[in-house]
Amino acid sequence: MPARILLVEDNEMNREMLSRRLLRKGYEVVIAVDGLQGVEMAGAQRPQLILMDLSLPGIDGWEATRRIKASPATRAIPVIALTAHAMSDDRAKALAAGCDDFDTKPVDLARLLDKMESLLASTAGAVQAQGPVLTAAPEAPAAQSVSLTLPATHASLPGFKTELEHFCMQTGVAAGVQEDLQVVLDEVCANVFKHAYPPGQPGMLTLELRMRPRLDPGDSVQALELTLTDQGRPFNPLAKAAPDLSLTWEKRPLGGLGIHLVQTLTDHQSYRHSQAEGNRLTLVKRLA
Repeated sequence: MPARILLVEDNEMNREMLSRRLLRKGYEVVIAVDGLQGVEMAGAQRPQLILMDLSLPGIDGWEATRRIKASPATRAIPVIALTAHAMSDDRAKALAAGCDDFDTKPVDLARLLDKMESLLASTAGAVQAQGPVLTAAPEAPAAQSVSLTLPATHASLPGFKTELEHFCMQTGVAAGVQEDLQVVLDEVCANVFKHAYPPGQPGMLTLELRMRPRLDPGDSVQALELTLTDQGRPFNPLAKAAPDLSLTWEKRPLGGLGIHLVQTLTDHQSYRHSQAEGNRLTLVKRLA
């Protein structure tokens, strides 16, 4: 079972680079872009380890760590402080705030991984990651699932696509199916990035991937279920009528091509919205 890592980092370039490297190493990564969001996601996501940038907007990494360590629900989660400064007083300040270890940026990945594995081994069993993380689904004991939460911005797309690729490789999904699903993910993410949140105010987007024994009771083949959830404005893409492709482009109304492509490449689509879950779009593709 991969360890769930919470990366708290406000710099987009650092965030994307480190999250992609951790995903390639087999970790599950969830991301917070400021200190307050880091505290909230530590409680909501219950990661097994936190990588905490210290220079954060709002509340800084020191204060975020103090709040995480002050809560009985999250105090056992190990925290590694990350900073561009290597001064001894920075290390002392981080440890005094409750950080379990300290590392400098730019990140030396091998060194950081050693520290992460050491802390994960020492706290094994103390922190239980909540949510579906490569665990058997109750209704299908052989199924596997994984989830990844990232900011709903275009910079997150490579991370989502890497997670999909990794999951497909782990579960033996054929290359042609992977390619279809990458196109589907591109189209759906672009839709969320454009419609879910007000411009300049991105929230979070969660990708869930799950293997199902079958799509319908009569099926004899497995299916892969892809679900995207956001807390943005209600928007049902499935309500958009597919364009009449027999018409010339001048006569076709704008929009509808993206979701039409998604519907063509998947075998089942559903959408629901609720106050608790927000927007939830589920797409299923048979694997044969």
